[in-house]
Amino acid sequence: MRADRIQYSAQGRRVPFLAAPDLRSADHPWRGFGFEEASSPGEPLPKHAWSKTTLIYVTDGLGSLRWKHRGVWNANRMERGTVSIIRRDAEIESAVPDGSIPVMVLQLDGAKLETLAPAETLAIERALAPVQVAQDPQLAALLSAMRAEVRGGCRSGALYCESISTALLAYLAARYALSDPAHRQDMRLRPAEMRRLVDYVRENLSDNVSVAGMADLLGMSPSHFARTFKAGLGLSPYRFVMRERVEKAKTLLAGRTLSAGRVAAEVGFASESHFAKVFRQFTGVTPKRYRAEL
Repeated sequence: MRADRIQYSAQGRRVPFLAAPDLRSADHPWRGFGFEEASSPGEPLPKHAWSKTTLIYVTDGLGSLRWKHRGVWNANRMERGTVSIIRRDAEIESAVPDGSIPVMVLQLDGAKLETLAPAETLAIERALAPVQVAQDPQLAALLSAMRAEVRGGCRSGALYCESISTALLAYLAARYALSDPAHRQDMRLRPAEMRRLVDYVRENLSDNVSVAGMADLLGMSPSHFARTFKAGLGLSPYRFVMRERVEKAKTLLAGRTLSAGRVAAEVGFASESHFAKVFRQFTGVTPKRYRAEL
């Protein structure tokens, strides 16, 4: 059995949850997370547990699930958007589905995520309820974004992936693990910090700017930096960097000396198609149309 497969433990054996996944994050490694996508097992599962905190996200279809934990039976409707959140080592005494449905199974690697979001990872590891099943559009949207990025070959870059990762961890910790927000640190960036950050981003637009790099510049953890940044500016670090890239691209397009593909490379986009997509999101027009209308 490959070490990168998602497995659960039953009767002293490690068993793959999905027999033949058609999407695997191992094909496009994602820092701190592993996930697979396929149809779920349609047969009952025996007593089992997961060695890592696991999310099972229903991507399509309709069904139901009966499951037993700590001697109590529970029943849930399983439909698109349903997410089951199972803390590591929580024992499920039995799980009885009424059939097979398409799912995405995601696991958190706490050891790897501690450097990305230490407070949130600790909260998830220590204060997450053992088993929760929820219809949560925001959580489903984050998982869908991760799924779509891997399906597309992770072409949006490390900054986008880090943004999804920190947002997912922050949401899980705040919504499902934390009852008291008093642990949060001061949610403001000082003017000098903001100027330093803006200068750093503008000087490195053509490089692979990351949330971790920006956070390190200010001596913060990536998760605290992302929260503080958004609280102060009203947009995420990813959106901020994209906005700066688009503004620089406008200047280069106005110069009329570089092709759209060259402009994309100059401002840090891995492909011209991604550049055109982001440019249109911010301006309402394609780079070609923008240049034509100058």
